[in-house]
Amino acid sequence: MSTLFKLIIISYLCVISFEINAQKPQPTIEDFFKNPKFSNLQLSPNGKYLAVLSPINDRKNIVILETEGLKNAKPVTKFDDQDINNFSWANDNEIVFDLDSNGNEAFSLYKINVNTKRAKVIELVGSKVGSSGIRSASIVHMLPNDPDHIIIQYNGRNIKAPDLYKLPLNSKWDRKHERNYKMDIIAKNPGGYQGWLLDHDGDVRGALSIDGLRGKFYYKNKDEEKFRVLREYNIEDENITPLAFDFDNKTLFVSSNIGRDTSALYYFHPEKNELGELIFGMPEVDVSNLMLSIKRKKLLGVKYLDEYPEVVYFDTETAQMMASLESAFKDKVVNVTSRSKDEVLNIVYVGSDTDPGHYYLYDKAKNTLKSLVSPMDWLDKSQLSPMKPIKFNSRDGLTIRGYLTIPKDSNGKSLPLIVNPHGGPYGIRNTWGFNPETQFFASRGYATVQVNFRGSGGYGRRFQQAGYGGKWGSEMQNDLTDAVKYLVSEGVVDPKRVCIYGSSYGGYATMAGLTYTPEIYKCGINYVGITDVSLLFDSLPKHWEPQRELLKKQIGDPDDEALMKKISPLYHVDKIVAPLMIVQGAKDPRVVKKHATDLRDALEDRGIVLTDDEWIMKDDEGHGFQKEENKIELYTKIEKFLNKHL
Repeated sequence: MSTLFKLIIISYLCVISFEINAQKPQPTIEDFFKNPKFSNLQLSPNGKYLAVLSPINDRKNIVILETEGLKNAKPVTKFDDQDINNFSWANDNEIVFDLDSNGNEAFSLYKINVNTKRAKVIELVGSKVGSSGIRSASIVHMLPNDPDHIIIQYNGRNIKAPDLYKLPLNSKWDRKHERNYKMDIIAKNPGGYQGWLLDHDGDVRGALSIDGLRGKFYYKNKDEEKFRVLREYNIEDENITPLAFDFDNKTLFVSSNIGRDTSALYYFHPEKNELGELIFGMPEVDVSNLMLSIKRKKLLGVKYLDEYPEVVYFDTETAQMMASLESAFKDKVVNVTSRSKDEVLNIVYVGSDTDPGHYYLYDKAKNTLKSLVSPMDWLDKSQLSPMKPIKFNSRDGLTIRGYLTIPKDSNGKSLPLIVNPHGGPYGIRNTWGFNPETQFFASRGYATVQVNFRGSGGYGRRFQQAGYGGKWGSEMQNDLTDAVKYLVSEGVVDPKRVCIYGSSYGGYATMAGLTYTPEIYKCGINYVGITDVSLLFDSLPKHWEPQRELLKKQIGDPDDEALMKKISPLYHVDKIVAPLMIVQGAKDPRVVKKHATDLRDALEDRGIVLTDDEWIMKDDEGHGFQKEENKIELYTKIEKFLNKHL
C-alpha cells in the first residue's frame, strides 16, 4: 500500500474518532434531505476542469472549478426555480444539461459555454406539454470524437415515435416556431421504434420496436441504408437485449436469458444472427452493466447487484488499480464515476450504507489519490445505521430477498417497523447503500424493511413474471405481509407497531396494505401512489402507448371491470381503519393527481377528513418531490405523523 493511501486512511479514522467522541445531537430532517453540497462530479474531457452540482439559490446548479487545487470555483448556472439533475461535458468548453418543467417530465436540452466571461444558458431543444401529449428530448450519444455535435432523441414529430437527430452545439431553439433549424434528422421513426442502437462512431445501426406483445430487433451494417429484421420475439419470452457494440463496431455485447432464467452477458454476432460466447453470468441475479474503456477500446468488467454491489474485472490493469484503491477503503464500495478522455484522471467515489460518500481524484500516471469533497459532510457517520440483507420464504415457497435497517443504538428487538415497498414495480429492485430515508427513520427509532417482492427486477425472468397477471394486491402484497410476519417471528418487530409507506407502486402497496390487510398496519403514507388501476390505464401518457399491451399483461386487463375493482384500493376504502397521509405532485404525468383527490373524496364520504398535515398536494411537483423545501416539509410532516401513530 502506498504512503499516500496510508495517510488518507489515518486522516479518515481520526475524523471518525473525533466524531464519536463529540457525541453530536440527533441529525435534523434538513441533515438528511437538504441538497448535497456536491454531487455528480464530472471531469472535462481534457481533465482541466471539474463540474459539479451544488446548491446555488437553493437549487442544484452547475459549478465548475479547476481540477488542480480545486480553485477558481464559479457557478455557471443560477436557476432559482428548479434543479438541474443531469449534465454532461460535450467538449472541453461546453456542458449540455436537461430540465423539466416542475415535474411534468417534459425535458428540454440546454448548453452553456463555461469558459466565456459571462456564461449564457442557451436552449437547444424545447419541450412541450399539451393535449397531444408530452414532447421531450434526451441525449443518446455524446460523439466524443466530434466536439461540435451530439445525437439526441426527440418525439416532436410523433409523440409515440421518437426520431434521432444530429444536433449542432452552435444552434438554438426558436421558441416561436418550436424548432431548431440546424438539427438534422438522421433516423426517422416509422412508428414503432422505442429504442435505438448506435455504434462507437455514432452511426445508427439498430432499433427495437414493440407492437402489442411482439418485439422486433432491426439491424443494418455500416454500408447499408435500410434496416432488416434480425429477430422477432414475444417480449415476455427468452430474448437478447443489445447493450453496446464491441470496438470492432461489428460484434455486440448483449444481455440474454436464452436457455437460462437470469440474464447474462454474451457476445452476439449480428451477421450470423447468432448468440456467441458467454462472457459472464450468475445463477440467481441478472447481469447487464458493462464497464468499457473508450481509450483502450476494451471491455474492462461487469457490475451486478446481488445482496451487495459486485464487480468482476476482465482487465488485469483495471483489476490491479481497483484492488489498490479498495485496499485503502475497507468495507466500502469504490467506484470510478468519471474519467478524462485519456483516462489518466479518475473521479473515485467511496461510500457505504453508513457513509453518504466522499469523492477523490486518482491520477493513474502518478499513482496518487487526492481528497476532493464530501457530498454530505455534516452527517455523523457514527450515528448511521447498517442496512443488512435479509432472505425468507413466502407462503407459497418463493425465496424473497430484501434489506432491513435497524436503529444503530437499539437492541434490535420488538421495534416499530416501516414497510417501505419500492416503486415500479417491474424491473425495479431495492439495493444496498446509503439511503437518506431509511437512515432518517432509523435515527427516529424505526426499523425499515425494503422487500424485493415478486415482480421485482434483477432476479431472473421467472421471479419477475411471478408478479404478472392480476397479482397486484394479492400475491405481490402477500410478500410484504410475509416479510412482516417473518420479522415478527424473529423477534425484531413489535406486531402492534407496523406502518407502511411507499411511493408510486409503493404508494399503491401502501393502500393495498391498508385495505386488504388492515389488521397489520397502524398507519400508512401514500406518496404519489396508484389508487385506481383503471385510471392508471385511462391516463397513460401518450408516449407510453406502445407499452399498453405489455402493461395489460403485467398488471391485468383494464377491460376486466371486476378485476380492476378487485385490485384497486379506491373501491375498498371502507376497510381502512388506520390513519393515512396522502402526498401528491399536481403535475405528475404517471400517477395523475386524480388518484389522490378521488381517494380523499372517498374518505370524506365516510366522514374521514384529512388534516393539513395528512394531505400534501404540491402544484410545482410531479412524480416525487424534487425541490428541497418541499422535501423538508414532507419529512417534517412524516415525522409528526409517525410520532403520533407509531
